[in-house]
Amino acid sequence: MPEDLDFLWFCQLSRDGEFVGTKTLPPRKPTLEYLSSIVETAAEAGFSSLLTATNYHHELETWTASIATLARTRGAGLLIAARPGMFHPAKFAKMAATAQNLFPGRVRINIVTGSSPAENVMYGDFASHARRYERTREFMLLLRRLWTETPVTHKTDLYQMENTVLEPKPVQPIPLYFGGASDAAQRIAAELADVYLMWGDRYEAIEERLQRMKALEAEYGRTLRYGLRTHVIVRETEAEAWAAAERMISRIDPEVRRAFLESYKHVDSVGQRRQIEMGLAQDLLVEPNLWAGIGLARSGVGVAIVGDPEQVAAKLRSYQRLGIDTFILSNYPHLEEARRFGELVMPLFRAQPREKERVIHTDKVAPAA
Repeated sequence: MPEDLDFLWFCQLSRDGEFVGTKTLPPRKPTLEYLSSIVETAAEAGFSSLLTATNYHHELETWTASIATLARTRGAGLLIAARPGMFHPAKFAKMAATAQNLFPGRVRINIVTGSSPAENVMYGDFASHARRYERTREFMLLLRRLWTETPVTHKTDLYQMENTVLEPKPVQPIPLYFGGASDAAQRIAAELADVYLMWGDRYEAIEERLQRMKALEAEYGRTLRYGLRTHVIVRETEAEAWAAAERMISRIDPEVRRAFLESYKHVDSVGQRRQIEMGLAQDLLVEPNLWAGIGLARSGVGVAIVGDPEQVAAKLRSYQRLGIDTFILSNYPHLEEARRFGELVMPLFRAQPREKERVIHTDKVAPAA
């Protein structure tokens, strides 16, 4: 991977299209063929893996779609999102180990605690914010034990298992990604995650969060890697990039916008609230080349890096200087934008080998007219 940076893309499990927040559904259905084409295109563009989300409103269930896509593709892997409230850790540990053994080196797991109580109860999860994080910590701890120990016995009011044997173990370690802006989330990451993820935000806010995590690293005696999840809108010129950004939100339906805001009045995720707040700014400009327009009608990360290739690369390098080495990027539609990033930005992070001079033998090739 160029410069020891890990670039990931996003695998859309819902309909895909150029515009966000429209009343009509985007045109492209998330067929297995389309998901596979996103993965293959992202791999060709230089991405190592692709994130899948876990939301009730997605058309496809995350785990089923992820395994089917892995079976159909080669090269890039998937960072599969999973919610502890939906699985018993012994069962999920076996599922993930099986996936890694079938697709060696192509499976990573992103642990998602959940952000919206209204959405959580759709899954039958009525746990409070504090209880969800308590459960998440225990879930991650048990995954690590089950992947490395035999047998495992564990009995708490959250999870019970006795003499649990998981064989075969994963052929390669399964990296655990975890994010969250609350103190509880940061402590869990410092103790148990391999990669701590942050959503795009002001540079100073990212720097402050990293300083806090470094202190927690020392407290837990561990060393983490750090990742940033953000959209990216890149074009050959800055003017074209901003035009593309404005075009993306030009068809947001007022009813869709009102419903979006209403649904997030009771969100208890610190990070999600922050994304919504940035989308309320009048000009949507968070800081130079960081724009909050996508958060007008999309949950999760709502900001995008916007600019020409050099500006986008400079923004990414500024985060790299803070200690971030993993970037999870996306844009709509995901197929074309993966290719565009690969063509315009990825070469700026690669050491380009010197091309051999082309030798023309005039006795064999007719001179150009």
